[in-house]
Amino acid sequence: MRRLILITSLIVSLVLTAGCGYRRQEIDARISGAEDMATAARVHADESSAKADRALQAALAAKKSADEANERAQLTLKQAGRVN
Repeated sequence: MRRLILITSLIVSLVLTAGCGYRRQEIDARISGAEDMATAARVHADESSAKADRALQAALAAKKSADEANERAQLTLKQAGRVN
């Protein structure tokens, strides 16, 4: 009888431990997946930020060029008004 109780408790312990191990592996896999997704999102955000910075620089350069062209056009109009 005592041996049966010992064997039964050993089997129950093994079953519970095996279940916990599987659950832990599942949780570890989910955490790892979440970390991978976070890393990918961070890389994507960094790339998007760099792209936005390049777009801003291009827009500022275009604005500067347009402002300079506008100044030249204003100067040309003034000079043309003096001639007439």
